[in-house]
Amino acid sequence: MRIRCAALILLVASAAFAPEKLAASKPTQDVSLQDLEFISGHSRGDLDGSIAEELWSEPVGDSMMGVYREVKDGKIQMYEMMTIELTAKGPVLRLKDFNAGLEGWEEKTQVWNFPLVRFTAREAVFENSDQGIRIGYRLAEAGILEATVEHQGAKKEVFRYKHSSD
Repeated sequence: MRIRCAALILLVASAAFAPEKLAASKPTQDVSLQDLEFISGHSRGDLDGSIAEELWSEPVGDSMMGVYREVKDGKIQMYEMMTIELTAKGPVLRLKDFNAGLEGWEEKTQVWNFPLVRFTAREAVFENSDQGIRIGYRLAEAGILEATVEHQGAKKEVFRYKHSSD
């Protein structure tokens, strides 16, 4: 099973993260989608010779939507459809991956779910503890959005993208 998010392909392990106390600026169930608006916009960067591009809508109602694509040598490598949906327990990042031609990687009904586990005014971290994966977004500085993917037992990958709220 493979998963791709924030410009990184990972082989998914079944081990969960060890319990960890995660500080938050407010409880995750109290985080609104407007709090996550810093993710909205267009992010683009280089990934090992590929163009990695991620677009996020502004929050509307109880969701935000995002798309990701990776292009290498002028050919699509993969797409990803993402949402952040507001639930009773707080925001949840959901995603599905696709090859060229929109051939899904996952089973038809399978969706990857990453509940929000940590939030500050400039950072949001989502975790799928069953799969041992964390995905984070951090506004590092004006015009730079960092996307991180942390896989249980592996070094955290940090990607710096040029980011525009347009």
